[in-house]
Amino acid sequence: MNSEQTEIARLLKERVGLEESKIGTRQLSKAIANRQKACGCNDLPSYLKHLERSQREFQELVEEIVISETWFFRHYEAFNLLRKYVRSEWLPNHPQEKLRVLSLPCSTGEEAYSIAMTLFEVPLSPHQFEIDGMDISETALAKAKQGIYGSNSFRTHDFPEDKSFFTIGNDLYEVPPSVRNQVKFRQNNLLNTWLLQEPYQIIFCRHLLIYLDNASRNRAINILEKILCDRGLLFVGAVETTLLNSPPFRYMPHPSAFAYQKILDPAPSSPIKPPVVSSPSNLVTVKKRKPFPSNPSPSPESQQTQLSALKSARKLANQGQLSEATEQCQNYLSQNPADASAYLLLGEIEQAKGNIDKAQRYFQKALYLQPDYQEALMHLALLRESQGDAKGAAVLKNRIQRLQNP
Repeated sequence: MNSEQTEIARLLKERVGLEESKIGTRQLSKAIANRQKACGCNDLPSYLKHLERSQREFQELVEEIVISETWFFRHYEAFNLLRKYVRSEWLPNHPQEKLRVLSLPCSTGEEAYSIAMTLFEVPLSPHQFEIDGMDISETALAKAKQGIYGSNSFRTHDFPEDKSFFTIGNDLYEVPPSVRNQVKFRQNNLLNTWLLQEPYQIIFCRHLLIYLDNASRNRAINILEKILCDRGLLFVGAVETTLLNSPPFRYMPHPSAFAYQKILDPAPSSPIKPPVVSSPSNLVTVKKRKPFPSNPSPSPESQQTQLSALKSARKLANQGQLSEATEQCQNYLSQNPADASAYLLLGEIEQAKGNIDKAQRYFQKALYLQPDYQEALMHLALLRESQGDAKGAAVLKNRIQRLQNP
């Protein structure tokens, strides 16, 4: 990257927490080039000066980078858990209170409306709940407020039995006013601390934390902890489940829901620390088993290309393009059969698809190649816990604890 692009990446990180390595250098370069052309700037230094002066242009650049891709009832088990939790836990204990729900980032609104439909099925009446949908993209919010969607917003066979939630016509689906009125959309960033004013019982914050730099991610998790009520639920993305495994968050044993409950009980005397997700070099090093035979070491250029392919596969997975991510990951493994991180990603993808047995096998392969791989250990521990195997989960958590406290 040249100095101007480096400075633009710094501005994105500083203002909204976006990490250039998570966005991808190619995507960032493309976004900058598109905005430079749109602004009529002759060169990159001129565009940087314009960007530094114009908050509006900064917002336009963010819009160019952010991928607003989602669909109704994405990861359907999350909504099954939401329905079950409200019926059995929240409603009996708070019959006169209003349930507050946050969807952030809400993208084009499918998630927030899916939440509203789920709560109507509990059943809750309109005065019993309210939903805030927040996103940094003005374009996405405009579509969300309109509430009109094409077939691309419906990618799951799981769907509420009550089809009256939609008005159908001309290959378009319109969310009726009864559902739209339950959601208030507004532009905002999780890192804006004014959100601390009033807490929520339910927070959907899926596929955001993975894009933030370490400092912004830690700050975001602290904010989520503060704005979530005690015993409230936090839903995250499938590949973000290793980021919250420490008090006060407890993993909910509901397969493929990817949810945590905030519990303010006293912490155990020797809690398990969350694994270090983004800094593998910090993990405790133990002797690895002999890797599979491989081809002669690739050139640095070839190695870099292959690593970019793996990074691209993870990005596809974060966007919900699981089949494409799997194919790219398998192609990567054909050249790098002893890379534990690739097997970890395949496990996360299968877990997101609800294929728990396949996910476990991939996590175990990752551990065969790298016995000290804390992320793989934690994934397996959580899966065992969700299957009622408390003893198996405890064994794995003890392994993590020994690695962290040698």
